[in-house]
Amino acid sequence: MNMHSALALIAATAAGAHAQQVSLQMLGNIYPLDMSADGTVIVGNDFVYETVRWTESGGLVNLGRGTQSLGRGAGTPDVSDDGTRVSASIITSDGQYVTQGVWTEGQGWTELMPPPPADGGLIDLAYGSAWGISGDGQQLVGLYWRPNDFANGGAHASIASTPGGVTDLGSSGGNSRANHANYDGSVIVGWDEGTGGVWQPTVWENGVLTRLPTEEAFTEATHVNPAGDIIGGYVYDTIFGYFPAALWDRTPTGWDLRVLGTLFGTTGPFGLASVGGMTPDGSIVVGYNRFNPSASTGFIWTEDDGMEDIKVWLTDRGITIPAQLLILDLTCISADGLIMAGIGVNRNNGFPQGFRIVITPACAADWNKDGLVNFFDVSGFIADFNAADPAADLNGDTLFNFFDVAEFIAIYNAGCP
Repeated sequence: MNMHSALALIAATAAGAHAQQVSLQMLGNIYPLDMSADGTVIVGNDFVYETVRWTESGGLVNLGRGTQSLGRGAGTPDVSDDGTRVSASIITSDGQYVTQGVWTEGQGWTELMPPPPADGGLIDLAYGSAWGISGDGQQLVGLYWRPNDFANGGAHASIASTPGGVTDLGSSGGNSRANHANYDGSVIVGWDEGTGGVWQPTVWENGVLTRLPTEEAFTEATHVNPAGDIIGGYVYDTIFGYFPAALWDRTPTGWDLRVLGTLFGTTGPFGLASVGGMTPDGSIVVGYNRFNPSASTGFIWTEDDGMEDIKVWLTDRGITIPAQLLILDLTCISADGLIMAGIGVNRNNGFPQGFRIVITPACAADWNKDGLVNFFDVSGFIADFNAADPAADLNGDTLFNFFDVAEFIAIYNAGCP
């Protein structure tokens, strides 16, 4: 085999003859904001910002206790890793106020205030708001209102056992808010404005507050992985005047910043990219990219490919995006990276249109990709092997011999899920 033929063979093999399949699924009138670890449960808001839960078997269900009747709304619905518990800002049982609440499958809502912490109270008919729930579903994070001490922050980040009392996470002199928690609630991220009145990305580790190193600007930490050692958010770029997405990695001495950037065409001063979710190892990150005040999209980031517009990513994989769907954001991703969800709107009526992206890994045993594993797959492999088709070089050594046959036999015997 000459060098030219060898290079052609290697290139063809690397391209992959059996690529994964991608599908785009519409979820109805929902703004998806979080999903269970396996991607089968999604929570968010509907068009009047009431909390809804979507499942593969039951579709969309409104969970009730919405705050629309008071004309008040804040926070974001989030879901535990197993999909059975949902955190949200809800109306109190007497219908008078907004509070933090946890919905449990089979039980319904539990409101966490009143009573608020000793220095807490009502502002604009609200005790506080819910912004996240730990992966195990046992800790709700957000903020509570402090109407009598605005000098030291009228809002403080909080954590609450579910059920249990709401606890002040504190601030460094001004307002603060908790946005997200890791699996057991030991690492919480959000923002703290200190005494300067400027939001800064912040982490609370076992209750200890640390402002993450970045330029002084209105920035925040928005997400943390289950282990609590990778934080996502956004920072400020002093050169270009916009806000790129960022990760912070835990080190023995603190937190190291990695700037992921923005999509091409993003401009200051309103351009921003923010992390919405990530796989547990941080190898895939999804989020929101605002190009300017009137245009946004969702992004997906990987170490190999960097940041990509999710619309381009879908098109490159053969997906035709419906003409009426305007994609605005990519908000969450399953632990295995095979399911993502995001926010869109219907161009025809302006209603929310949630969507889900599902990646189906290729099944190597189904050689001819007809959905069955049978004799035709064996004969197809034999034909490709005899023709020295690069796809049949299963061990990638550029040779066609017993080792490729042995590998196919093992794959075939394993079958498909």
